Amino acid sequence: MKVLQAGNPNGWEIEQECTGKGNGDGGCGARLLVSENDIFITTRADYDGSKEYYYTFKCPCCNVETDIPKKDIVDRVRKKVLEKYCLKF
Repeated sequence: MKVLQAGNPNGWEIEQECTGKGNGDGGCGARLLVSENDIFITTRADYDGSKEYYYTFKCPCCNVETDIPKKDIVDRVRKKVLEKYCLKF
């Protein structure tokens, strides 16, 4: 067997920019390597009582929160983050 690309023993990671997107903007522009353990859930409630869930990280440089698009996070990680907050996938 030949290894085409080595895996990541530390788990899933994604490169992101601190933009504050989804949280009032104002990010510092830092480029960050965000791991699955850095992601938490934020919510917004509508007038009808429904909620939307967002996958968010907090920048260690400026403490601004930035949302990561759901499509950019693999299913396994989305499920793990939701279960951590006792939410259904």
